[in-house]
Amino acid sequence: MKLDTVTSNAAGAWGGVLAITTLTCRAQANGANSLALSVRMLSCGSLAVLILFTGCARETLFKSNFDQTPIGQPPSHAQAVGTANVDGPAGSVVVVAPPVTASGKWVQISQPGEPQFVASLQGILAQVRGDGTYTFSTILFIPSGSGPATIRFESQEVVSPDLPTVFLHLDFMPDNRVRIDDDPGTLFGTFPRDQVFIVQVTLNINASAATAHTVLSGAGASGQADYTIISALRPVARQFGAIRLMMGFPSTGRFDATTIVVTRNTE
Repeated sequence: MKLDTVTSNAAGAWGGVLAITTLTCRAQANGANSLALSVRMLSCGSLAVLILFTGCARETLFKSNFDQTPIGQPPSHAQAVGTANVDGPAGSVVVVAPPVTASGKWVQISQPGEPQFVASLQGILAQVRGDGTYTFSTILFIPSGSGPATIRFESQEVVSPDLPTVFLHLDFMPDNRVRIDDDPGTLFGTFPRDQVFIVQVTLNINASAATAHTVLSGAGASGQADYTIISALRPVARQFGAIRLMMGFPSTGRFDATTIVVTRNTE
C-alpha cells in the first residue's frame, strides 16, 4: 500500500520535538477505518507535528492558515482549505502571536469576566462529502483559570427543523478533563494548562452508525475515548460540514488554537 504522509511544521521551539505518528489505518468490523496514535517526545529545539496515514488516501477539507492575518485582527474568511466565520463582538476572536516561541500565528477565542455572548471560530469544510471516515485535529493552548473551551462538529445547514446543526461537542473542563455532549459519565483523559497539546477526533459516519474516537496527546495530555453519536443526530452527522471552536455562556477566559485540519479517507 502507498504511504500518504501529511507534515505540518505548525509550532516551533517548545523545548522538544513532538512527533505524532499515526501508524495504522485498519478496517474495522463495520468497514470503517480507525487511527492508532503513538506519541514520542524527542530532545530538540523545535516542535514538529508529523502524521502518517498508512494505506489511507485522504483529501483535506479544512486547513487553517492565520499567518497572513495581522495580529489583533479576526481570522480571514479564506483559509488554506475551506473558509472561516467569526461569531462574537469585536476582539473576541482574533489572530495572536504564538503562545510558544516560533510556532506561527494562532487564533485566540476569549470571553470577558461577565459573558453575555458566544465567541467562536467556525471552520467551513470545502465540500460536504456525506458518509465516510473523517479526522479532525488541532493544537490547543488553554491557560490557567480559563473556563470550559468547546469544540463542536456541525452540519453547514439545517438538516431538519426538528434537529440542531450540532451532532457532537467536546468540553475541555476546569478540572482538566474532557467531557462529551454534556454527559458527566463521559469524562476522560487529562490535559495540561499553559502548555501546548493536541486533540485528534476520528469520525466514522454511515447510515447505520456514527462514532467518534478522541485522542489527547503531547505535553502531559493523555487519554482516549470512544463514543457513539445518538441515533437521532445521525442525519446531522451524515451532513458533516463544519467545525467550531468556541467559548459559550457562561464560560469565561480564553484559549488559543492552531493547525486546525479536517481530512477524509478517500479509499
